[in-house]
Amino acid sequence: MVRYRSCAGAPKNLPPAAKQAKILAYFQESMSVFTLKELEKNIAAVASVNQMQVKEYLQAIQDENLIRVEKIGSGNWYWCFTSDAKMGKERMLAKLSAEEEGLLGAVRELEAVIEAEVRAREDGDGEWDGDGQGEGVDRKSLLEMHARLMGEMEGLDRALAAYSDHDPEEVMRKALEVKRLRESAVRWTDNLESLESFLHGLTDRERVTSIMEAACGAEYVAGEGLTDL
Repeated sequence: MVRYRSCAGAPKNLPPAAKQAKILAYFQESMSVFTLKELEKNIAAVASVNQMQVKEYLQAIQDENLIRVEKIGSGNWYWCFTSDAKMGKERMLAKLSAEEEGLLGAVRELEAVIEAEVRAREDGDGEWDGDGQGEGVDRKSLLEMHARLMGEMEGLDRALAAYSDHDPEEVMRKALEVKRLRESAVRWTDNLESLESFLHGLTDRERVTSIMEAACGAEYVAGEGLTDL
């Protein structure tokens, strides 16, 4: 069992996705319009971002259509209302879903062609002309095309997964899940240490070590107890 040591305060080095989520949450909660100068000051405190990097983070969030930027007078103004973020997210998901459906359709069509060819020429290695007209297509080319389309599908799946990593709701869900797991680790560590103490009152040290190693595996070191995180 892994021992968890709680730390006071937020981590000093948040991953970029978590910083972007904090910046977006700041926009949505404030319901205000900001100049770049204001954001360079405020975001540095809100998301632990160096002032020199604030503009870079804002550009990344803007590229995902999660915030709005307009040039008014001599400078840019930034804002994000909840409705804007929701619509931007819906547009991105709709676009990715449409691309996924198009690739799925192409894969289904190609699989049907391959299946028809296999039925027509189970033991043939030559070319096959699907409709009896035009230039034939060899089996190797069809399989290569199928592999390429499947590769594109995998790339799209990664894009969808990456998009969810920037979703503030998904970031919050993951943070809560990590907190729950850590609390569970602390609870089970306490339980196991209580069990070890109880066993010492019943039998000898060698027997206690044997029981704890059987229960905890490599996470328990004889003479030291549970390993630290």
